[in-house]
Amino acid sequence: MSWPIRTRTGSRQGRVRPGADPAARARSARVRTAVRARSAARAGVRAAGTLAVAAVAAPLALAAPATAAPPPPCLTSDLALSWAPGGTAVSGGTEPGSSRTAVVSLRNAGTATCMLDGFPKVTLAQGATTENLVDQRSVSHSAVDLEPGASARFTLTFQQGQSGDDGVVEPVTAIVTPPNNTASTNMRWRWGPVAEQESAGTPRNFVGPVVAS
Repeated sequence: MSWPIRTRTGSRQGRVRPGADPAARARSARVRTAVRARSAARAGVRAAGTLAVAAVAAPLALAAPATAAPPPPCLTSDLALSWAPGGTAVSGGTEPGSSRTAVVSLRNAGTATCMLDGFPKVTLAQGATTENLVDQRSVSHSAVDLEPGASARFTLTFQQGQSGDDGVVEPVTAIVTPPNNTASTNMRWRWGPVAEQESAGTPRNFVGPVVAS
């Protein structure tokens, strides 16, 4: 006595016992074909969904490029300071009581690009006597990137004084601290006596922000 051999092709709906009539075999073949078609359709839907997600994600990734970091602040040791043309100050001073300007150039003497942003600190000194210039906040400004060899500038505004008068300082040195620094550099003052700022009066001795040359 022999036993029929079971086959595992397709689903239960597609199995046919040995000896079944041709009509049953035909129905079984149609069931198996339908099952395969449904499986292929599901696989196609999953593949299409994966491709759609990838297509959406790719533009989003391209839409957010990395932002370059700004250069570091310029160090005092990397800056060469000098008096520049463009001001109204006269060597030795002139016309006491008049408002004068002097321009300072800051050249990047370093080997890398750096940034200057804001107001320098400036103190006019005659021995122990000093005059601190206030920030000229009415002047707009933005950060200045300095490549090696490039220059920026700022302007000093001061009231000319009369030598020997009370309330007048005769500076020997301008002590300049660039923005975002604690170290300073000294410049020889060339522009004659300066009337000191009166604590209760309208400011008259200013330092402007660093701007591009």
